[in-house]
Amino acid sequence: MTKRLFLLISFCAVMFGAQAQEYVFHKGMLKMPYREKSYGNAQDGKSMLVVYLHPKQARGHQNETQTRTAGYKAIDHYLDSVKANAVLLAPQCEEARHWNEYSSPVGKFFSDVVLDFIEDYANHHNIDKRRIYVLGESFGGSGVWRLVTDYPGYFAAAMPAVCSPKLNRLERFVKLNKAAKTPLCVVIGERDQVYDPTVMAPHIEKLNKEKCNLKYIILPGLNHQQACRGAYTNEALDWLFSNQKK
Repeated sequence: MTKRLFLLISFCAVMFGAQAQEYVFHKGMLKMPYREKSYGNAQDGKSMLVVYLHPKQARGHQNETQTRTAGYKAIDHYLDSVKANAVLLAPQCEEARHWNEYSSPVGKFFSDVVLDFIEDYANHHNIDKRRIYVLGESFGGSGVWRLVTDYPGYFAAAMPAVCSPKLNRLERFVKLNKAAKTPLCVVIGERDQVYDPTVMAPHIEKLNKEKCNLKYIILPGLNHQQACRGAYTNEALDWLFSNQKK
């Protein structure tokens, strides 16, 4: 991968009990702040790595709004309640960029920046590389679809929630035959205004034909906004984290 220069600024964040650090990539000097939170006892062995990609409204640079989403809070609560030996990372996307962007102002797609970040973190911390997961809903879910296409089989499992793999700018980048190489938990709302079950049906059929290890959950009666808030159920997360690479 492209050689990177990282500037790390660490400080204690009392709110949310997390440690925050800021990365500066040498190429383009791109800043990508993120929040980090650990669970369980590190002495028990290596931690699984859980990466959360926030929805569109949490973009910015203040390194805070991504932890205010219902999705982040649900994942945080789950990891804490099951006493998982895990690290939760929540990077923040710049206001003018997209997790799934189709052009890049610095010559590097943001999905590649995220993967660089994940690999660097995993290489410098006590992480079980068989258990790296990526999750996101809506705008964040589109980034998950992009990552599992760009890096098929890299993640132990992924959860692209409340987002179709084939819509707008994703159409030319997401390839379901590549995405199918990663175990997927796909969650949508029954009454989603954009990604309802009729829209998702052909994509789910394609993933099944590709023999994807797939869990498909339709949340009864929920529209897009409600499904974003309710996507991270115990059922979904139990299944997701039961997967690990050999």
